[in-house]
Amino acid sequence: MASIKDVAKASGVSISTVSYVLNDDPRIPEVTASKVRQIANEIGYLPSAAARNLKKQNTKTILVAISDFGGPVYHELLDGIQHQLTKEGYTMIVSTGISSVNLLKERSADAAIVTDIHLSNELLIKTAKNFGPIILLDRKLSDEFVYHITIDNEEAMFELTSKAITSRKRNKIAYVHGVTGTYDNQTRFQGFLRAIHSHQISTYSEYFGLFTKQSGEDIVEQIIRKEEPMPDLFICANDEMAIGIMDRLKVHHFDIPNTVGICGFDDIDLSSYVQPQLSTVKIAHREWGMNAALTAVQLIRKEAVTFFVQKGQVIIRDSF
Repeated sequence: MASIKDVAKASGVSISTVSYVLNDDPRIPEVTASKVRQIANEIGYLPSAAARNLKKQNTKTILVAISDFGGPVYHELLDGIQHQLTKEGYTMIVSTGISSVNLLKERSADAAIVTDIHLSNELLIKTAKNFGPIILLDRKLSDEFVYHITIDNEEAMFELTSKAITSRKRNKIAYVHGVTGTYDNQTRFQGFLRAIHSHQISTYSEYFGLFTKQSGEDIVEQIIRKEEPMPDLFICANDEMAIGIMDRLKVHHFDIPNTVGICGFDDIDLSSYVQPQLSTVKIAHREWGMNAALTAVQLIRKEAVTFFVQKGQVIIRDSF
């Protein structure tokens, strides 16, 4: 395998000159640069991308750190990020868990877009100083090098809950939490609380899921096993849990929406296919991803940046 030393020897120049040429440094005369590039091509030398990027102090790559690869909203988000980055001449690395931690510590990209709720605030603040701009999509964090692009969860959940409450008389309202402590769960719960207080409702139940369909199913089974009164309206922090609840209620022969009403959040594809169709909040995740990607590139280029709050659209279907 040809090395940079071989190119330098065949060209009659120093190794540093070869490096400058292959990194398009304008200080090298074109006659010399053309000769070096021709010889490198003839002997089959391929420069190390890692070394070249280290020399330039950039990788033209954006790290996208997600919680897992199974969530139904990720494909739209990642599609939007990839679409915008391609337009800007960048690529993305998608990672999760310890891989994301290592890539952040090694500064393996020029910026990061982070949705992984498992990456601690302490880690992000510590690595951002040497890494580059980090954009959070699921939380707010006060730091010089960390930015956030959020969804207006509270206002959307307030509107959805209000519509669910006024659709018909409900006496036993329940909120189904996702992962507690997360920005999405906290802000959606605040919207729920605003809505019930505005309708002078003083009592409600709380159940705790994990943003997964299985956790929604488990909540119904728990209520039945403990012989607790079944809520007549479930306000769920996301669609997956709402669909899990719907599935188990059907198994136990509850009439949706006449006996029990349900709504979710996110408007995943499955929401319009389940029966009855799920009322929810639609989030334009592809647009959100494009916005995040453009913001990351603008921060790298030190251009002016406008941070938009992504709005949600309430979708009323047949589930309450």
